[in-house]
Amino acid sequence: MPVFKFAVDVQYRSNVRDPRGETIERVLREEKNLPVTKLRLGKSIHLEVEAETREEAREVVRRACEELLVNPVVEEYEVREL
Repeated sequence: MPVFKFAVDVQYRSNVRDPRGETIERVLREEKNLPVTKLRLGKSIHLEVEAETREEAREVVRRACEELLVNPVVEEYEVREL
């Protein structure tokens, strides 16, 4: 069975505060004197999925995101095939 590789990029929704991102942004700007005006942290999850078709594999990733990997209340995600 073919193996498909995906990356899922997860970030806080734009209306949710990102305290860690805010702290890093402040340090870069104030202590390191870098002209950073906006910084938000996220996470990247890499998966390999066995499936008959690319579409089936993408559906497995979508289900994994919606059932466990992503908190839809405060996070949004994007799936990329690698």
